[in-house]
Amino acid sequence: MPDRMARDPALDTLAEIANDNLAERLRHEAAARILVAARRVGDLVGPRHGEHLVDTLASGWDPRVVTALEYAEGLPVRVLDGMLGTAPRWARAMRDLIESPPGAAAA
Repeated sequence: MPDRMARDPALDTLAEIANDNLAERLRHEAAARILVAARRVGDLVGPRHGEHLVDTLASGWDPRVVTALEYAEGLPVRVLDGMLGTAPRWARAMRDLIESPPGAAAA
């Protein structure tokens, strides 16, 4: 029974909560979701290197080398904060770009 308990994800979460680390874990998970979304959006609209911090970070992530979560965990706190802070504006811009009729940007 102790071996099973040591591997139980619920116990890992309890340890994170007890040690007040849950918020940081959630920040990393949110950043990982943003990175994955940015890659998928890039597949829809083409690469957007350097146009936005989210795009820049997503283009710097190599999913063949590390997972999105591992990449997010390795980001400096300032960069992570910057990405999380600007992600809503990036998401709105990408949604507008994807939903805009073809040729609308030229008008």
